[in-house]
Amino acid sequence: MGSSAAWRSRTIRTFRSATRSSALRSKKSPASSEGSSETPDAAHLMGQRRSGLAVGFAVVVAALCLGVLAGFATPAHSQTQPQTQSQTQVGETIRVIATPLPAPTDLPPAFSWVGGLALSAENPRLGGVSGLGVGLVPSGVERGVRLLAVTDNGDLLTGDLVLDWTDELRLEGLAGNSLQLYPIRDQQTDLPARQAESLTAWQGQLALGFELRHRVGLMDGEARVIDLPIPIALRDLRRNNAGVEALATLPDGRLFAVAEGVQREGGLRAWVHEAGDEDWPVLVYKWDGEFAPTGADVSPDGRWLVLSERRFISMREPLRNRLVRVPVSAVEPGARLDPEVILDLDPILGAIANVESVSLMATEEPSSVLIFLTTDNNFIGLLPTMLAVLLWRPG
Repeated sequence: MGSSAAWRSRTIRTFRSATRSSALRSKKSPASSEGSSETPDAAHLMGQRRSGLAVGFAVVVAALCLGVLAGFATPAHSQTQPQTQSQTQVGETIRVIATPLPAPTDLPPAFSWVGGLALSAENPRLGGVSGLGVGLVPSGVERGVRLLAVTDNGDLLTGDLVLDWTDELRLEGLAGNSLQLYPIRDQQTDLPARQAESLTAWQGQLALGFELRHRVGLMDGEARVIDLPIPIALRDLRRNNAGVEALATLPDGRLFAVAEGVQREGGLRAWVHEAGDEDWPVLVYKWDGEFAPTGADVSPDGRWLVLSERRFISMREPLRNRLVRVPVSAVEPGARLDPEVILDLDPILGAIANVESVSLMATEEPSSVLIFLTTDNNFIGLLPTMLAVLLWRPG
């Protein structure tokens, strides 16, 4: 989401007030193409997708962490060949202060608090987190979970969260109190790939959604973004912050995208896309005129598409955030998606939270899902990047 001097001033004042209060409390429609008629068992496909992606991403992240990025095979739809020679890519280690977030006092029965962190650093490159993927690749530490994230400044961020998996599941902290940042560049211009707003694992690569220059692209082995065919409605879109805010990979391998501000038939425009296709068949995402999607992921069993939504009305109004879900079975070309609210995030993260990403991960209990949320602080130094982890039992 774009920021301004007025918004920065208001959020800083709100954050200071909230910090003081917290301290006191601690003291006391038609489709453009046809979809397939039959799909295999969703849970089975989801398991195959996760394991296959883990193999692909293990190569990517291992290469990143070693400082050498090897080129991937060029996607069939790409008009431009990416560079395939190896090159040295040096990541930057950021030392982070990770302060535990207070546990919410009143959660719905289907949710439990696992933990949260307020992340801050002297390095100004920490911030603007807008897309998140957790558990896509193996962690490098014991009891760890690897996170991948993208920032508005065009960086890939990696780190390991440490969880206590015994008895009551609990977030212990950030391994080494550090994160690594790797610059992402645009393949066409060789400039930083800024305004990345969403992230998902797709076809063995990272798919990223962008604002400003509205598009969806794939990150190759040299951390360069290669554009996918652009949906028609995004090609001449003039609003900087109305593009693809949420991406998710469906159990059958299709890519799901939804815009924050491109309207269609009284709702927001959404799309599905298959590898190798030029088309993006259109759906409608029901919109109340206030809350718009900011992040998305699919539950490990393949049943639910879960989205974070945010309400931003004016600089004078507090931000509001919530989680919603849509049956994956409903995501078909021409459909009208009607999201169901499952959790109000305001009592958990507060009025200054700008939730822009959500990632889901399986647990050993098939009936329970880990939900990871991160906030975008718009690079306001006084505001931390917040990360929250919840346990969800969908039922």
